[in-house]
Amino acid sequence: MAEFKQLDIYWVDLEPTKGAETKKLRPCVIVQGDIVNIESKTLVVAPMLPNHKSWPFAVNLTPTSNNGLDKDRHINLKQLRAVDISRISKRQGRLENQYLQSIKQALAIVFDL
Repeated sequence: MAEFKQLDIYWVDLEPTKGAETKKLRPCVIVQGDIVNIESKTLVVAPMLPNHKSWPFAVNLTPTSNNGLDKDRHINLKQLRAVDISRISKRQGRLENQYLQSIKQALAIVFDL
């Protein structure tokens, strides 16, 4: 089993979906903490979608060699998904630590914490 870490970016098969759920094979960031990732068969991930957004639950990302993104994207933190690790495919990269606080702030908005 791969060692999954918070802020790692993997391609995740999000199909099948229903309604307004984020679809397709997409890069997703692992948002659950590392202690939960140990030998876990599921991961909580958030999809990365094209372009920057001004939504309070989105975190805008810029491509770097570390994160491996191909273009400007945003993490949509209101579209969190718990996925079985069988949906996980290629590792894309790792999100820089500078984004962690923004992710936490967006999650606080989503969950009204």
